[in-house]
Amino acid sequence: MSGNEEFYTALRKLISFRSVLSAAKPEMPFGEGVYSAYRYFMDLAEKWGFETINYDNYMGEIVYGEGEEIGIIGHVDVVPEGNGWHSDPYTLTEKDGFLFGRGLGDDKGPMLAVLYALKALKESGKKCSKKFRLFVGCDEESGWRDVEYFSRKYKFPTYGFSPDGNFPLSYAEKGITIIKFYLPALKGFYGLTGGTVVNAVCGYASVKIKGFNEMNKSQREEEKRRLAENKLTVTEDGVIESVGKSAHGSKPELGVNALKPLFEYFLSKGEDVGNVIDYLFNDKGGLKNLENGQGNVTLSPDLAEEKDGGIILTCDCRIPAPLNTSDVEKIIKTFGLKYTLSIKHPPVMVGKDTELVEKLLKAYNFVTGENAAPIAIGGSTFARVFEKGCAFGAEFPAEDAHLHEPDERISIENLEKLIDIYKTALFLLAE
Repeated sequence: MSGNEEFYTALRKLISFRSVLSAAKPEMPFGEGVYSAYRYFMDLAEKWGFETINYDNYMGEIVYGEGEEIGIIGHVDVVPEGNGWHSDPYTLTEKDGFLFGRGLGDDKGPMLAVLYALKALKESGKKCSKKFRLFVGCDEESGWRDVEYFSRKYKFPTYGFSPDGNFPLSYAEKGITIIKFYLPALKGFYGLTGGTVVNAVCGYASVKIKGFNEMNKSQREEEKRRLAENKLTVTEDGVIESVGKSAHGSKPELGVNALKPLFEYFLSKGEDVGNVIDYLFNDKGGLKNLENGQGNVTLSPDLAEEKDGGIILTCDCRIPAPLNTSDVEKIIKTFGLKYTLSIKHPPVMVGKDTELVEKLLKAYNFVTGENAAPIAIGGSTFARVFEKGCAFGAEFPAEDAHLHEPDERISIENLEKLIDIYKTALFLLAE
C-alpha cells in the first residue's frame, strides 16, 4: 500500500461511518450516519483544495477544471451490514491480501479513489480542458431521493460515468421494476418477516407457529423433525427461522433465498401457496426465457411482511433493453396472484463509440493489459442520471467482492489497480 498512505487513511475513516439510511433529523435528510459519511467526504475535498457545493445535504458536488462538462456520480450510503461477518463491518480490516468493510466496493472505496485521482490531476499542473463535476450521493441504496431533490432545480451534465458498477465498462443496464404480490394470511402461521432491502436476496426469514405453546412434547418433537427436513429450525417459543445467503438483487442466482424453504414448508402443512412456489421461486411462467444480449429477465422475492391481514411479497425484477415492463406483465398475469408493479428505472443503453467510452476503456486496458470490450449489466447504477452515461468499475470481472453481502471486500492489488485506472482515465479525459 506504499505511495497511497493518504488514500488509505481517508478510506479507513470513511468506512467507519455506519451510513445506512435512518430516521431523518434536522439538516440530515437520510439520518445521522449517512450525513456523517457525506460531511467527511465533502470536508476532505475542501481540505484537498476543491470547490464544493452542498445541495442541502441531499447531495454534494465537487468541481475541478473548465470546459466541456464531464459528470461523475457515486454515493456514500451503504446497505445494512446483515449477519455473518468475520470482522467488524465498519472497521477497515486486512487479511490474506484483502481488505474488508461495508462500502469498500459499493461505493465508498471507488468514490474515494475517484476523488484521489482528481487530486492527482489537480496537483500535476496538467492543463485541463474539461470541467469535472463529481456528485456525492446519499440515497442510492434506498430510493434515489438525492437525485430527485437535485433534479428539481438543477441539471446533470450530458456525459458522465459512475464508479458503481463493473469493469471493464457497462454500456447498458437492465431496467428495474418492483412487483408486489398480495397473498391471504396463513392459517397455521403468523408474523412472517424476511429480507432487509428490496435489492438484496432475502438471507434471513422467520415466522411463528400458531398454537406452538399448546403442543405436547411429542408434537413439538415431530414439528422439529419435519422442519429439519426442510433445513429450518425452531426456537423454544415457536419461531421458525430460515437462513439463506444474501446477494445483490440483480444476481439472485448467486444467493440462496431464505423465503423459499419457508413456503415449501407452508405447502407441506396444507397452506395455499403452490402458485407462489411455482411462479416466484421456480419460474414456471418462464420469465427467464425473456433474454437478449444484455441477459435475461430475473425475478427475486426479497422482502416479506404481514400487513392489513395478509402477506406482501416484494420482488426485484430486472429487465434487459429493448424489453420492457409490459413484456414482463404479460407473463405475470398468468400467475394467478394479485399484484401491483411500479417502474423504478427503465432499461437503458448507451452508444459504444463515444469519446467518453473510448477513453475510459483505454484507461482500463492500459492499466490491466487487457483488450476488453464494453459489457451490459443487470444492476442499476447512478450512471443513469446522465443522458449519455456509463458505469465504469469498480468491481473487477474475476473478483467476488461480496457486494450487499457479509464480508464485502476488495484485494489490495485490485484496489491499487483501481486507483491507477481512475487516475489514467481522468488524465485522458482532461486532454
